Amino acid sequence: MNASPLPSPLFHLISASLCTSALTLIFAALIISVSPVFWIIPASFIATFGCHAIFLLIANSESAGSLRVFSAINVGATYLLSAAWTSTFGVALAYTILLWTGRVDKEEMEGRAWTMVVLCVLALLEVVIMGFVAAASHKERKRVLYKEKWKWRPGASPSNSQWSIGQQS
Repeated sequence: MNASPLPSPLFHLISASLCTSALTLIFAALIISVSPVFWIIPASFIATFGCHAIFLLIANSESAGSLRVFSAINVGATYLLSAAWTSTFGVALAYTILLWTGRVDKEEMEGRAWTMVVLCVLALLEVVIMGFVAAASHKERKRVLYKEKWKWRPGASPSNSQWSIGQQS
């Protein structure tokens, strides 16, 4: 059986990201009727779930060291998701500040003001986790590209080396 193409920290980070984004969605469901701006949270969750599902499916079907797992599209998507969750955190933080300063009617929240604080904390945690996922994916992509660069090419012989050090002038 092939070794897993995902390094252990990356798999754990993706699992933590899925759990944190699901918890964020659950708490967002409690307050989503307050303002239409909170629809960014389910959109971010759906994008996160889809990206991680595709990432894990590709990783499960490829062998270790495969460049397909860490393609530029997959790595770029993790950076975009990090930006989406940063926007989600910004929305939650802004609304929480407006709520606690009295600029938004607290009666709309009906005793659920604490969910805004929890939502802010979870969104910030997801931003941090997605940042680490993006950085780890980018680092792994660079490692795989470097390894691929120095891989021995089929058809090369010792007398006809693929490296300039072995070539005779």
